[in-house]
Amino acid sequence: MSDEEHIERRLIAHEPATMVAEGIVAIIIGAFLLAWPGHTAVTLMIIIGIIAVVGGICALVASIGAQSLMRGALIGWGIVGIILGCIILIWPIISTEVVLWLIILWLVLYGIYRILRGIWQPPEDHSKRWLNILLGLISIVIGVAVFSIPSVSEELLVMCLLLGIYGVIAGLVLICLAGAEWSKRKHMGKEAA
Repeated sequence: MSDEEHIERRLIAHEPATMVAEGIVAIIIGAFLLAWPGHTAVTLMIIIGIIAVVGGICALVASIGAQSLMRGALIGWGIVGIILGCIILIWPIISTEVVLWLIILWLVLYGIYRILRGIWQPPEDHSKRWLNILLGLISIVIGVAVFSIPSVSEELLVMCLLLGIYGVIAGLVLICLAGAEWSKRKHMGKEAA
């Protein structure tokens, strides 16, 4: 194996690890939202800002070893996530209506990104394809559900519960995706040996 191939394999190995990290953070924050859904809107906004920043950083790290087609999407998603997260963290007490629209936009864009990522998976990666599509569909459904809430101030509890459920499910799917990728790489390593 050449030095370039060795470096490329090491860089690509970051992607499953970032998915696991993103999944664990999403599960922890989702569980927090489910356990204490009545916390203030500011706390919710700070949590959402952290999720967006962590997701953006994970996407940028994953872009290092990604194929050229996915690299652009990962970099774009990472930048959008970090910018959105920083805006929310800097001004957590801005109008919750504006933040609600940002959450809806983030969930829908993330859903579209995951669906496209699933479609772009090679045909032999069935589990990764369907897990990405599943995560995308869940993101879009939750985004639409949050959009349908008539008034943020009256329905903050419902919004917290929806986002908590989303965090736990999305975290589990991301961890499953990482496991599928590690399994594939282990299987490919045995075939090459």
